[in-house]
Amino acid sequence: MINYNDTLYILFGSRTGNAKAVAVLAHEYAQSIGYSSELVDMQEMDYQEITSVKNLLVIVSTHGEGEPPVQAEGFYEFIHSSAVSKVDARFAVLGLGDSSYRYFCQTGEDISRRLSDLGGQALLEVGKCDIDFEEQAKEWVLKAVKTFEGIVPVVNEPQKEGFTFNLKLGDDAHSAFKAELLEKKLLTEAGSSKKVLHVSLSLKNSGIDYLPGDAIGVFGTNSRSFVDELLKQLDFNKAYPVPFKGNTYLLKELLVNQFELTLITPIVVRKYADIVDNNGLNKLIEDEVALEQYASRNDVLDLVSDYPGNISVEQFVEILRSLSQRLYSVASSKSAVGEQADITVKIIENEKNERTRNGVCSSFLWNRLDVGDRVPVTIETISKFRLPDDDKVPVIMIGAGTGIAPFRGFLQERSARQAGGQNWLIFGERNQASDYLYKDELLGFKNNGLVNRLDTVFSRDQAQKLYVNQVIEQQAAEIMDWLNNGAVLYVCGSKDKLAVTVRQSLLNVIQEQKNLDKAAAQSFFDELKANKQYQEEVY
Repeated sequence: MINYNDTLYILFGSRTGNAKAVAVLAHEYAQSIGYSSELVDMQEMDYQEITSVKNLLVIVSTHGEGEPPVQAEGFYEFIHSSAVSKVDARFAVLGLGDSSYRYFCQTGEDISRRLSDLGGQALLEVGKCDIDFEEQAKEWVLKAVKTFEGIVPVVNEPQKEGFTFNLKLGDDAHSAFKAELLEKKLLTEAGSSKKVLHVSLSLKNSGIDYLPGDAIGVFGTNSRSFVDELLKQLDFNKAYPVPFKGNTYLLKELLVNQFELTLITPIVVRKYADIVDNNGLNKLIEDEVALEQYASRNDVLDLVSDYPGNISVEQFVEILRSLSQRLYSVASSKSAVGEQADITVKIIENEKNERTRNGVCSSFLWNRLDVGDRVPVTIETISKFRLPDDDKVPVIMIGAGTGIAPFRGFLQERSARQAGGQNWLIFGERNQASDYLYKDELLGFKNNGLVNRLDTVFSRDQAQKLYVNQVIEQQAAEIMDWLNNGAVLYVCGSKDKLAVTVRQSLLNVIQEQKNLDKAAAQSFFDELKANKQYQEEVY
């Protein structure tokens, strides 16, 4: 039985393991100085216990655009519901996130605000850690645990030896499985306004397991020619030795392999501005909207070209963010392809000021790897995007562009399982002639009876543009009939475009077909989500 008055309760919600590593360090450090400490995973806790906790540390990551990770969803929803009306805890919250996203560390902020609203007492402002989180997280652990001095009693003999104050993390790029590239081919045809790539990776002897709906994380490297341009602009010597994580590297190799160069964030721009003291840049960072727009449209080479100034190699390296993996929905089922995983990759190529801006990972896969080369990969479990356990349940799959990827995996899985439930696929792209991704496979699924309904919409093939959400409204009665018969509806694609329009069209369908007002239709839609009858994987 926990004595909550005398215990430091450390709660974590972790997607990739980083938040867990920080929580473990806080737990072990608290125990090393004699505290009674309880380490709890959000997805395993009894949510009602939060009303009994008196001394609380929360470490939680943020997924995508400000959403809690799957592992924290239950706790997040519980504390924001009417099921809890009072919290009597002193607390501190650390958020982990990625500042390239608009709602940086939003989950941590939301939890801290809600705990305060429920009566809790925040002892510290919300801590926020970016991708390069290790040192800042360690500083937060020291500060947060120290905050409870005199509140949490020392109940055990402090450890004088045997404890090392370090995060237990591996180097992801080095510890990731090196998958052999089995195949890469363009899915788009001549005349397309884009390039979309199909990639097959061998997972033989990896021990990696995945389910349709999961994602593959790919670690890429920066283009060497792009790094050369950057070094030339900065007038840096590519062979300049730079100490980094206990080793010394040549500057060019460090920039190619370790740092984010094709994306910048407002934080990176501000750090650069503090050093170079460029008048134009100083004006830019005073305008938050303009700063966010600039960061979203430019890369590191743009930054140092647009706003030149004096900066040393050491200062430059210090402002950069670590190069992170890119996530791609798995486009296959192990039941169909065995020890292999397929992904669908849009190649990022944006022309601006006579220079092509390439996505780091898509250009890595397309331009810098050949079949037989090795690709560092990890698996990202996405348990909120899953086929129903009952194979008799019908499913509706709605995707646009590379959002088709998980549904290819879903259909392979349903075929392998000989699932009896009906399958309805709604797919949208620009032009049928050039952008019908996986056309032969999808038509094959339709012809062999696996796909009962296949609706495609190609937005640019007629004078008036058409999109997948319009198919939903055109097929309102059938959509509603499927949902009434227990169908699960899945959406995959753009968060800002596809997901927004699909949600609104679905609300329109519910309101019309069930003769409800807006509020009642929203309640019905919320119930679909709560029952996992509506699932999204958007980006």
